[in-house]
Order: sequence, then structure tokens, then C-alpha cells
Amino acid sequence: MTEKNLNAGTRLGTMILDHFIMTFGTMIFAIPGMISGFATAFNVSHERTNPDLFGNMSYVMLIGLAVYFCKDSINGRSPAKRFLKLQVVDNTTGIAASPIKCFLRNIFCALWPIEVIVALINPNRRIGDFVAGTKVVPFDQTTKQQKPNWGQIGISLALAYGLMLIIMIPFNMIKSDLAAQQVKFNEVSFNELDSKAIEKLFADSLGNYLTPDIRVYDKIENADLKYVSIIFRLKKNYLADEQSFGHLKSITVPLLLTKFSERTFVGRIQYVYQSSGSMQSRTLPIDWRETADNQQK
Repeated sequence: MTEKNLNAGTRLGTMILDHFIMTFGTMIFAIPGMISGFATAFNVSHERTNPDLFGNMSYVMLIGLAVYFCKDSINGRSPAKRFLKLQVVDNTTGIAASPIKCFLRNIFCALWPIEVIVALINPNRRIGDFVAGTKVVPFDQTTKQQKPNWGQIGISLALAYGLMLIIMIPFNMIKSDLAAQQVKFNEVSFNELDSKAIEKLFADSLGNYLTPDIRVYDKIENADLKYVSIIFRLKKNYLADEQSFGHLKSITVPLLLTKFSERTFVGRIQYVYQSSGSMQSRTLPIDWRETADNQQK
């Protein structure tokens, strides 16, 4: 079988099958983070939650992405190329492409739609192949294959993982900014008397609408303000439309302000409605500090 026998249909089938197999493999690495993230995402509590679905487990998912970019590292043959009997080779020597070159060509998988178009026009070489100096040819079973270079494979995986870390930098900066915006309260300043008093206020006034769960802290960092965390467990789904939710806010927020004056506290109100097999929630942050800063300016 010679190089000219490689057609666009075979090449496209290889790319699609490879993408499916490697994406599935990447998702395996993502499962621990997804389990961890979903466990906290649906956990209604007074604790601050991580704004990232995957949390620190996202670094495990990056291993799967690194493997994706190194999919051809063993003798230039990814799972799909082994199935369809193709191989990535050095464009000059014709021998199996090195793991480093395979990694370099697969970086351009990020341009997947464009790479598909190029591969349809030129089945042997897509953009990544031109950059890495490689090409895809039918696998020649009569050619003696070199033993896998595990050292280079390890270097390729390390480079791919490092690339993923670099790409993650802007996302980590966004996470840091979100974390910095969160109010940090003093745990030991928990005020049980005020917490119980406000719970009773809401239970007596709005007991037909909701069940209150409230925690009040007397101190937050860098400001002389209290912190109030409120969870309202709704008895009916008042979150179904904006009109119902707007009415709910109009009766809960003013009632809270009868206990604490504006600009004397910050906090958040979590409105939660749970039914069999489902949960809806909306969070209303309360922070007067930004308003005060804008007024000073």
C-alpha cells in the first residue's frame, strides 16, 4: 500500500475516531473533578464554595488533555491510526515521527475545524504536519519499527501538561479575582443570639412562605461590618419566574432591614426550592461597600 492510496475519507475518519476516543479518555480524568464539583454545587450551606466546578481536581483533568496532544507518541500511531492502519512519519526520512514532533503537530488540534478542512484538501498533511515536518501515510507492516522512546514520550507529556498549565493561567487569575471579592468573616465572631432572633422574626412573619436558616457574624476582614448569611428554604417554587421572585425579594429584604440598618452589614441570601429529584436556587448578594466607594469617588 503506497502513500497515494491515502484518501480524504480515510483521513477524515481517522481524525473523527481519534477525537472521539481521546475525548472519552480525557473525560475519564475529568470524572473525579466533576464528582467533587457537583457534590459542592448542589450543597446548600453557609460555607463559601469554590467558584470552579472542578476545583483543584482540574489539574487531574489536564493529564487527560496532555495525553490527547501526545496521542501519536508511540511509533506515530494513535488508537484510531492503529485501527485504520495509518502512521505519522517524518516527512524527510519516512520513519516513525518522534514523540516530540507528534506533540508539536497535535498542538494544532486546537484548530480542529480548520485542520479538518486542510486534511480534506491534503489528506497526508494538515497544518500541524507542515509545522512539525511530518505526514500521515498508510502503515507499512513490512518496515521494521523502532522501539518506543519512553524518554521522549515522557518529555512530550511534560511539555503538553506544561502547555495546559500556561493556558490555565488566565482562568486561575479569574478564579483569584472571584475569591478576592468574597467577604471573609471571623468565624469566632458568630452571634448566636442575633442569629436566633432573626430566624424567629422571619419564621413568625413569613412562615407560610419559607423556613429560615440564618447565621450572623459580628466581624468581617477590613471593615467594621457584620456578616449575615441567610438560607431561605421555600415551601413553594417562587423561583419559577421573575415576578414571583421579585415579590419574594420585596418582602424578605425589607424585613431583614428592620433588624439591621443599611451599610451596617454585608452578606448573602440564598433562596432554595427543593422537590423530589430537583433543586432550584438563587443567590442575592448584599454588599454596601461598593456603593460607598462609588459615592466617595
